[in-house]
Amino acid sequence: MTFAGFAERQGRAVLLVTLLLAGAGAVVLPSLPSDIYPPLQFPRLIVIAHTGSLPARTMMTSVTRPLEQAAMEVPGIRRVRSRTFRGSTEISAQLDPRTDMAGALQQLQNRVAEVRQELPAETELTVERLTVSSFPMLSLNLTGGLPTPDLNDYAFFVIRPALARVPGVGRVEVAATDSREIEVAADPDRLLAANLTIDDVVTALRASNRLAPVGRYAAGGLEHLVLASALWGSAAEIGRTPVAVRNGATVRVADVAQVFPGAPDRTTLITGNGRDAAVVSVSQQPGASILAVKDGVEGTLQGLTHTLPSGLRLSKVYDLAEFVATAIANVR
Repeated sequence: MTFAGFAERQGRAVLLVTLLLAGAGAVVLPSLPSDIYPPLQFPRLIVIAHTGSLPARTMMTSVTRPLEQAAMEVPGIRRVRSRTFRGSTEISAQLDPRTDMAGALQQLQNRVAEVRQELPAETELTVERLTVSSFPMLSLNLTGGLPTPDLNDYAFFVIRPALARVPGVGRVEVAATDSREIEVAADPDRLLAANLTIDDVVTALRASNRLAPVGRYAAGGLEHLVLASALWGSAAEIGRTPVAVRNGATVRVADVAQVFPGAPDRTTLITGNGRDAAVVSVSQQPGASILAVKDGVEGTLQGLTHTLPSGLRLSKVYDLAEFVATAIANVR
């Protein structure tokens, strides 16, 4: 008995089964996972360290080697590679493909935390998995009539928290050409006259900008915490910070340095439609549906658009979910 012969004799049954399968496919189609890439898992972990502008050779001995040793202690490690630049280093840890990457990430984070005290105090560390969802799925430009540092602040303190609350959203990063910074430019002659060094000024600044608990008191059946705030509210307050006492007189920061608003050295240039802009990049969490994340983000953006200050504009410049939606529509 051939299949063609069976189908000819049982035509109604074959048609019924075909219709049932097609109906089942139509029912489950909306719930199928959708993404631009298949669910891949790369057996690779990355550690990125930034330490000001230390020379590459100093970075190698004081930052790269301790981090390499920490990565080598993770179970399942196969190979550790590193790249060191001035002020930065990247450690790439390749693991066995059968390794539980979530557990390996936690172990690497623990190892890096153990060696943290051996690194320079100003070192900034990032430990992460290399996954497909690490790459941004959506990019937005914030433009308007404000200075670039103000655009960066609005994107970081207003837009970023709103997008981070959307279910399925992973990392939300903000970047701009300039960011807000207060610069303290010391005068060598004044430092010499006051018998001070630049380290004295740095130590005084680090010790002053603090909020500390100093006591408790009971009132109305409740115990209240008393806080002493020495946080700066303006550049003028930074200038009034005491550095040392010389000949019975207090030497303050303003006596040996100039304090003024500034910006970090420019290493990138970010523009939108020929104007200064702050870019907001959104990544999805592993396993999240890119279309569901897109719907949540767009709903949040509609609410933000109505509350933007006059003159500010949010525009979409990159949307990976559009490729997925178009591909699904073409299949249907």
